[in-house]
Amino acid sequence: MHQSVRDYWISFNDPLEGRVHWMYLDQKGWVSTGIGNKIDETRSPNTAPTAAERAGSLAEANELRWQESDSSPAAPDRIAAAWDAVKARLDLAPQGHLAFQPLTSLRVDDSEIDRHVFVKVDQMEAFLLNRVEFAGFATWPANAQLATLSMCWALGPAFGFPRFASHVAGREWGGAADECHFTPDVGTIQVRNALDRWHLLLAQTVEDQGLPLDRIAMELSDVFGVQGALLLLGYKAGRQDGVDGPTTRAAVRAFQSDNSLAENGAFDDPDTVGALGAALSSRGFTVN
Repeated sequence: MHQSVRDYWISFNDPLEGRVHWMYLDQKGWVSTGIGNKIDETRSPNTAPTAAERAGSLAEANELRWQESDSSPAAPDRIAAAWDAVKARLDLAPQGHLAFQPLTSLRVDDSEIDRHVFVKVDQMEAFLLNRVEFAGFATWPANAQLATLSMCWALGPAFGFPRFASHVAGREWGGAADECHFTPDVGTIQVRNALDRWHLLLAQTVEDQGLPLDRIAMELSDVFGVQGALLLLGYKAGRQDGVDGPTTRAAVRAFQSDNSLAENGAFDDPDTVGALGAALSSRGFTVN
């Protein structure tokens, strides 16, 4: 993947998935941790694992450096006990990750979360490169790489979507944007669908205008684009959901303060938009 995609990956996903330091069940009842990192080989959602599925899951769980409450390394039997305790509570899955916090004292720290995130995204990229329709991935616009890896993050790199695959094989990013949607289109998935579509459309713009392929392009005409720019620059704008809420306005004000601008929190303030564009360009990103 292009370096710009790697540099943006944490900032892109962290607001979507959240950063969870313990094991929990996602909406489909799969044991997860970190920034939406699935550590569960159970084939069917919301079901107990077979012995083989449990063994595969524990192997994945042991790839992380789990710590006890005193920061000492957790032993494999403790990791297995924590995984089993979380997996046994499928009834809690709809309640979200906080419901699982009391079930285990094992934790991973932020540096381990980041390390594991990049291990996983590299594995996904390697898998994609072995699929014929994704063979040209390394030469794609950065925005198209980002959107496709985002789909992998949610669906796994073996996802189907034959019409999407056909479009990306032909570098038809607009067509791919129409075929990247997956369900259930609620919550985090709804936001991810909107992001993936937006970045694929930007990929089409990049190719049509002959812009640098290795740079993530951003568009700053609305709050959705401004949120993305703020996140890319390290400001906590919340989810990139297109809603001009208090978190986004606070991030705009923080950016304005750092750049000696009027602190009005307005995402469409011309001076602010101009400064955002300049900041993005200085860091090697393209502003459309």
